[in-house]
Amino acid sequence: MTFALQLPLTPPAPDAWIVDPDTVPEARRELIPRYGDKRWSVLALTQNPTVADDFIYWSWFPEPFREPMRHAAFCLINYPVTMGFVFQHGAPMRSKLSSGRIYKTVHHWSMFAQWLADRGIMQLAAVTQEDLAEFASYLGKTRSLARNTAQSHLIALSRLHHFGVRFLPVPQQLVEPPWLTEGVDDYLPAASSKGENGYEPISPATMGPLLVWALRFVEDFAGDILNGIEEHRSLSAAARALQRRAQPGEAAAFSAYLEALTASGEPIPVALGEQWGKNAIPGVYLAAKTGTPVNTVYNVLKNSRWRHYMQANPGPCLLETPVTATLGGQPWHEPFEFASFPTLFKHLVTACFIVLAYLTGMRPAEVLALESGCCPEPEGPQDGAGKHLIYGRQFKGAKDEDGNHLSAGVIREAPWVAIPQVVTAVRVLERFVGDDEMLFAAVKHDARTVNVRAGRSLSLATISNRVEGFIDWVNDYAEGRGRDSEVISADELGRVGIARFRRTLAWHIARRPGGLVALAVQYGHMRTLVSEGYGARSRGGIHDLMDFETARSVAEHLSDVHEALQDGNGVSGPAARRLIHSAAQGHERFGGMVTTVRQARSLLADPTLNVFENKRAYLICNYDRSKALCHPSRSGKSETPSLDRCRSTCANIARTDSHAGQMREEAARLKAQATSAVVPQPIADRMRERAEALNALASQHHTERITIEKGSG
Repeated sequence: MTFALQLPLTPPAPDAWIVDPDTVPEARRELIPRYGDKRWSVLALTQNPTVADDFIYWSWFPEPFREPMRHAAFCLINYPVTMGFVFQHGAPMRSKLSSGRIYKTVHHWSMFAQWLADRGIMQLAAVTQEDLAEFASYLGKTRSLARNTAQSHLIALSRLHHFGVRFLPVPQQLVEPPWLTEGVDDYLPAASSKGENGYEPISPATMGPLLVWALRFVEDFAGDILNGIEEHRSLSAAARALQRRAQPGEAAAFSAYLEALTASGEPIPVALGEQWGKNAIPGVYLAAKTGTPVNTVYNVLKNSRWRHYMQANPGPCLLETPVTATLGGQPWHEPFEFASFPTLFKHLVTACFIVLAYLTGMRPAEVLALESGCCPEPEGPQDGAGKHLIYGRQFKGAKDEDGNHLSAGVIREAPWVAIPQVVTAVRVLERFVGDDEMLFAAVKHDARTVNVRAGRSLSLATISNRVEGFIDWVNDYAEGRGRDSEVISADELGRVGIARFRRTLAWHIARRPGGLVALAVQYGHMRTLVSEGYGARSRGGIHDLMDFETARSVAEHLSDVHEALQDGNGVSGPAARRLIHSAAQGHERFGGMVTTVRQARSLLADPTLNVFENKRAYLICNYDRSKALCHPSRSGKSETPSLDRCRSTCANIARTDSHAGQMREEAARLKAQATSAVVPQPIADRMRERAEALNALASQHHTERITIEKGSG
């Protein structure tokens, strides 16, 4: 059936397509719903490979509103809003929406329709501006929605009004919302943290071992797992090739195979484990191993003789792939078992995602959309001085020439810098997928969704759940092998998810000396290359997040110092007076809290507030580039100190009473350790020297410390 644009006020026929098939890629045309369907899939409206399988269910709507809002949704999908409407709402408004935003808009309409029905209002034309104002209050005060979410609801109603006036009969038109003429601010809850800054970093106790285990999978275990999955695929393919009617003699041949097992007392391979039931028949495995059709395997094993023998003598379905990698000097895994092996491969894919998402700073959708060949071998200095680069798509902010969202995304102008561990993760995935395929293609990594996710990646929800499954597997594995110290601790804020990786990376880069990703340093690999790569290619990357976390750290240090001074503590060092002044100014302006990128930029732009704590050296750097000894030339453009190159004679150094206390504690620990009989004498001597130096610095601090009068600013 061809698609024809309907006249205003006239809804389409029930069997009409909801969108012109010629505007949809051929692979997705079968997903286009009919106008009268009970549910509409939005998958045909997007080319983003990561979108969820969302459906608009018309049962959401009370009956009086169902058909008017179905017609409005059709108009929302097919017609842009007028430019006057766009200008009325300002820069955030788009003339046409993405599939995800269409889904949310119609969902917002259903919530509004139910709210009306609960109040006995059964027609859109009966809604007054006072009703809309009451609904806006309901969103904030009763539903306690965040400001951005409440605004999304109000914009959805603005669109409903707009399309009603243009395309719907008068009884189905919504009155003009009051916020279109009066401004939306008075109808919204108070502002709060938004965007990526609203996600809390993953705790170090969780992120540390999670990254270590992900890297173990990618760097150490991947070879074994990839070899095993190739054997698994080969066996599965052999079994599929035998899906035919049994040939004469095949049942007898399989029975002879079983006779040979019983004669030698060998077990019959079965699918072991609670998830398979008690001694389930592994039809695919036995079919591939014996060349017998699967149906014949099942039929023969139904014989009571073999069934009883199988129950009494069960054996594993082992792959021939050897386990070559080790952990702690022992094979990292027992021989691989056929039925459970796909789960192990799934965890390898998840580990690759964790490495890519955390160590590049990509957004989850950007990782999932990467394609084979995205990380070519560097050709020379023009590709980042020999560094590997990753070329991929970005979806956030991808717009066409009219400012509308491009669901397919756009190629990112500045590629991501890839450190060696990231390159390894890409190469692992490339071994499994074909050329020009997505690294996380659903048809390769999720057999359940082959028919509905062709040409698409694993969904965001699926990979998020797999991260939690990876953590559970690792913890069971570690506890089962007596490696309790390597268990991934539960994060106090709940699920790790996938959206928190970018924020966590920025947090660690901003808060570790020298911009190191400290969690990876403990694994012995990465150093300043990470932050250098981001600094050089910040456009569209995580530069704002890094600034945000750096500013939060600075604001917290300043406020802590200010409060300590108010409590009678002192500060020493060449930069002591500057630190006291900076702490007072920073505390007055920010109160120890930075909640927006704008605040972060304001703080970092003020040279008097450039305060960075170096916990390893027990000091605070009140950074002044012209005096910094960590940058000897002092002619560069570094806006932050290199805290891994602190010099004791630097004019930017200041210490607090807390630092002095920490130095004495460390000195006492070193002295106690030096007395141990197992410590070699030269090392013990160095420990005592270090302890004496720390005690001397602590004594110097108490001699030279400066305090302020209690209550002064």
